[in-house]
Amino acid sequence: MTVQFSQGFSNQCPLVSLKGYSLYYIWQGHPFDEGEKNFYQLKSTPDPEKVEVMSACWDGYAGSYQLNAEGRLVLTQFHYFLPDGLGESDALLEELHGDFYLEFRSHFEGDQLYVPFVDGNVIIEQEQWVEIKRTRVDSKANNNNLFAWLKRVIPSRMFD
Repeated sequence: MTVQFSQGFSNQCPLVSLKGYSLYYIWQGHPFDEGEKNFYQLKSTPDPEKVEVMSACWDGYAGSYQLNAEGRLVLTQFHYFLPDGLGESDALLEELHGDFYLEFRSHFEGDQLYVPFVDGNVIIEQEQWVEIKRTRVDSKANNNNLFAWLKRVIPSRMFD
């Protein structure tokens, strides 16, 4: 899977620290709910004339969001990509409402942090945030484990 671009994110809320994380998705529904999660439905839509789908950006655009000092999330821009890099941007001001989660990651395949919003306001109590640690696959260790398992299952004379 190609590593995807993160969304733009600016934090102006002094009560929230998200250092080391990048915003990837905005979800409706709790991260542990059964079934498929739904993306937050923005009222603003990207300009289809500017959208250029590419492997690192399946949507063909990325949003920029600001968590303001009052703890509310505002969509401020859509950034469009060209084959050789960043293209145009559309300025916006859409405040997000309702209940949703921001999914942050340390990097695309890294640890996930879900920050809840209720009635459009960030929940600052970190006990209510959901953190999912992803275990990294060490291919060398996995190869060694596989080799050890094979040696137990297959007669030893095959390895001499």
